[in-house]
Amino acid sequence: MLQEGASQDTVRILAIDGGGIRGIIPARVLQEIERRTGKPANQLFDLISGTSTGGIICCGLLKGMSAKSLGDLYAQRGSEIFARSMWQRITNPQQLTGPKYQAAALDEILAETVGETWLGETTGPELLVPTYVIELPKPADSDGYDMVTTRMPYFFKSWKARGSALSAGDVREELDFQLKSIARATSAAPTYFPPAQISNRKGQTFGAVDGGVFANNPAMCALISAYKIFPEAKRYIVVSLGTGSLERDIPYSEAKDWGELQWLHPILSILMDGSADTICYECDELLGDDHFRFEITLGRDPNDPTAVNEDFDDASVDNIRRLEARAQLLIKDAAPKLDKLSKLLVPAAGAPTI
Repeated sequence: MLQEGASQDTVRILAIDGGGIRGIIPARVLQEIERRTGKPANQLFDLISGTSTGGIICCGLLKGMSAKSLGDLYAQRGSEIFARSMWQRITNPQQLTGPKYQAAALDEILAETVGETWLGETTGPELLVPTYVIELPKPADSDGYDMVTTRMPYFFKSWKARGSALSAGDVREELDFQLKSIARATSAAPTYFPPAQISNRKGQTFGAVDGGVFANNPAMCALISAYKIFPEAKRYIVVSLGTGSLERDIPYSEAKDWGELQWLHPILSILMDGSADTICYECDELLGDDHFRFEITLGRDPNDPTAVNEDFDDASVDNIRRLEARAQLLIKDAAPKLDKLSKLLVPAAGAPTI
């Protein structure tokens, strides 16, 4: 169902990239959008979608949290999420075995943020969150002749959890998960956190990792879903929020001699950043001026006092300060675009939306 007051001809979509602690940037941009429109984000959009840190933000929005409170959560408690115990530092200094971080602090914060709420119990905008399931409760049909799979990309969909637009063979209880489970699954970045083990309302258990491994920018996934669940609409507006453009050099002189271990974290960053840029290009081609992408460079020069450490687990006081500064710079530079967008999200009474 379209949001109250929305044009039946226009669907408004919010998509938020993954990026760990860099989620501060989209949270602050969204905070500015809320300020300009005078409305909370969960009343501005008909469909919200987020991957990894973006998925956490979207689950919070669906629960009724403001963008400001979510940004403050990252700034004030990010260091708890990305903290290594002294025992971990001693027993696994090079992180060669086991995940870099335990998930206890993240689980606690997610429980405090979204509680025990089930997706099917929510109201407001539709939610789409990607994760990659590494262990299904039972084999599922796959593409190809007579093929089945035990692992696959997976999308948490509020409309199905709410019992709407079910396909043949869908069982509502099997498609309903708690918001804290959704947020945990989509943010379980390999090597950083252990995979998530979550259960649906029917009690079936799934193993899952970060949705960023295939959809770090969920804008295209959200747009395709909007085409399906709002088929009568004539216009689709996508607001896509990035977590900072990755521009740190990877010198050939160093990379040419790298093996598996050295490539591990750089390749994860390359895959996520490359897929996000590809989706941005596709949305530009499809939507033109109705694709509102908000993104900013994190800086290349490590000696630049305003440059940000792009590692998505650097929750140091200094790096959070730099992230906050980058967010404000993005808001300043994008002021004309934000003005235009705000008028589209909350059109004046009687004004046409197309």
